[in-house]
Amino acid sequence: MSMRGLVLAGAALAATVALPACGGEAPVGAASVSGATPTSVAAGGAATPPPAATPSRAVSLVDGPLTVRTGPAASAAVLTRLPERTRLGSQRVLLVREVGDGWVQVDLPVRPNGSTGWVAAGEVRVEKVRPRITVSLSGRRMTLVLPGQEPVTAQVAVGSSTDPTPTGTYYVTDRVRPDDPGEAYGAFALGLSAHSDTLSEFGSGDGQIGIHGTNEPSSIGKAVSHGCVRVSDRIAAKLAAVPLGTPVTIAV
Repeated sequence: MSMRGLVLAGAALAATVALPACGGEAPVGAASVSGATPTSVAAGGAATPPPAATPSRAVSLVDGPLTVRTGPAASAAVLTRLPERTRLGSQRVLLVREVGDGWVQVDLPVRPNGSTGWVAAGEVRVEKVRPRITVSLSGRRMTLVLPGQEPVTAQVAVGSSTDPTPTGTYYVTDRVRPDDPGEAYGAFALGLSAHSDTLSEFGSGDGQIGIHGTNEPSSIGKAVSHGCVRVSDRIAAKLAAVPLGTPVTIAV
């Protein structure tokens, strides 16, 4: 049974630290990513978002770090081990792709984009996540769907031709309230499971992609970022209602 819209849900408190993704400043220590090959089942296409009536599911860790395997069996090779907190301090949440007999296939917040793995069902808690976000790169528009509310569609800035925003279906891994809303990330930011395909480092981070406000409102509607999706601060304030695990579909 396919369950791409499910997430492993956890606490939705916003971190008050800097998002290690692209902002308005120039990258520090930028390096090209080359020769990346999937270490798990890959799925990176621009998928259609789940319909409003079909909530996604996500999982959050029950206790301690999580062992991710290459297949749905205890004998399968260990793919990676994920700590219960992200590097930004958020509770670890993973988007669910499929639920099997005692195992859950999940999307992973690692390179290459689209990597998946399997986790034991007894080590996670599965919850439904109803919001969703879609981004059109060519239209430079984002649509935010929250339960019980009219969808919000807004113009956005996207990645430049040099550092494009990666397409695919991702999910919210972090909720960040910047210490200073007048700086690059504006009023609020969401960290995503996606990573830049051209930058292996950015500032103090690893090239993680985010959706965030901006102190450069004139950039909205343009292809000028290092891969992140920028929104106006009016829209950024609405991102505070978006929980961890929310699926984010980015399409051409």
